[in-house]
Amino acid sequence: MLIRRRIGRRSVLSTAVGIAALAAGSLVNAGAAQADPSVSIRPVLGGLAAPRGIVFDARGSMYVSESGVAGSGPAGLTHTGKVDKFTWGSTTPAWTKEFNSLYATEDPSAPPDVLGPEGLSVVPNGCKEDPRACRVLMITSESTPGIRAATGGSVVDRQAGHLYRLDGNTGAAESKSNVGSQMYQWTGDHSSLFPDDFPDSNPYGVLVTKGAGRARTFVADAGANTISEIMPGGNARVVSYIPNEDFGAFRDATPTCIAQGPDGYLYVGTLDFVSNLFVPPGTGGFSSVWRVNPNANYPTAPTKWATGLTTITGCTFDRQGNFWAAEMFAGGLGANPPGDIVQIPFAHPTAQAHFGLGQLPVPGGIAQGPDGAMYVTVGSSAPGVSGGVMRVSVNH
Repeated sequence: MLIRRRIGRRSVLSTAVGIAALAAGSLVNAGAAQADPSVSIRPVLGGLAAPRGIVFDARGSMYVSESGVAGSGPAGLTHTGKVDKFTWGSTTPAWTKEFNSLYATEDPSAPPDVLGPEGLSVVPNGCKEDPRACRVLMITSESTPGIRAATGGSVVDRQAGHLYRLDGNTGAAESKSNVGSQMYQWTGDHSSLFPDDFPDSNPYGVLVTKGAGRARTFVADAGANTISEIMPGGNARVVSYIPNEDFGAFRDATPTCIAQGPDGYLYVGTLDFVSNLFVPPGTGGFSSVWRVNPNANYPTAPTKWATGLTTITGCTFDRQGNFWAAEMFAGGLGANPPGDIVQIPFAHPTAQAHFGLGQLPVPGGIAQGPDGAMYVTVGSSAPGVSGGVMRVSVNH
């Protein structure tokens, strides 16, 4: 069905969405859990609808994507997806740009799942010196043909699976690539890789890199399991296919995010939803971070860089070269609330430091702010407008 194959194998995630709804209620009590005294966690924003992507531009402005809220009926579209810009220190949006939001009900006893605007990345092009140069890229979920096929033609979303460039000053959006439809076609042509699920596409993570004098754009597709580079003109070049795990109940890696390491390679986090939460004891440790050569071409295989993480939904490197990831359901479905973030030193990928379990309900994205703290979207898989942004400061 519609969203069951996407970020999180949604037929099972409908159960988790109910847990997420309970977890979102913990936002107002986010400081209630016993915290490490060297870690400060506090709310920055609230009242967001399934916030997922987060990023800061060179002037310190924060951008947040909201996947939106569901409408009536078993499946359909609302126009509640958003990207919001907040200038540094402000809790009132400088602008808000609306997008489509797709919803589908897998379990009538649970809230519908919602997908819309997802990953964000800034374009490194002189924004700090000239505010008119500020640009942000945003990726939307799913694909037009995939949604149409899954709903028997009843839902048509022409924004699905598009890569948009947003003007940092006005929010004006321009589609730069229909990567979702391209990956839906690619997985149809490579259905032997995942015969039970392909064709499929769900673009979820985006990253703009700069090296050798030019910016490059990469997309992680949580449905196609591909990492692709968006070329001038909008064509997607498949760089790598993230392999499914050889264990667990369902075998679906589900890449969700991309970060550029100090070595210039791409580091890709995976969700591995079913294996983390529904393979006994169901408390995680099955997600990985894959190292991908940005200049490779499929079928060049990626290499595994780090393991032992849980349901990665967002990742980044800080300015000291540490890898950070948001773990949406860390602690398992029995945690109240689930969710955590993890730091991994680049030189020691087997070392992990966790901050925020019990205080960061179902996190989605993570980014380092201009003040050096990490900012995390929370309530990212909860219904309604119960999500927000938390600030995490670690004093070593």
